[in-house]
Amino acid sequence: MPEWPENPLTLKIFEHLKSEFEADGRQAVGVHLTPEQASFLRWELHQLYGRDLGEELPTLFGLEVLSRDAPELRFVAP
Repeated sequence: MPEWPENPLTLKIFEHLKSEFEADGRQAVGVHLTPEQASFLRWELHQLYGRDLGEELPTLFGLEVLSRDAPELRFVAP
């Protein structure tokens, strides 16, 4: 298990933030994650599905994971 961040980005919170981003009609197609967020989401997915998807998490809820070393969470629209 990764070290718990102070405010972990759970899958549920991620989905909520994605919905907030798309509320004004934009469609998210990609996401930049911090190292802590990527690590924690990878761990949570492993707990849900019983297998590790690897460090190179390619997609998340249909979004391309553009980076796993961003300074902050950022969604990208076309």
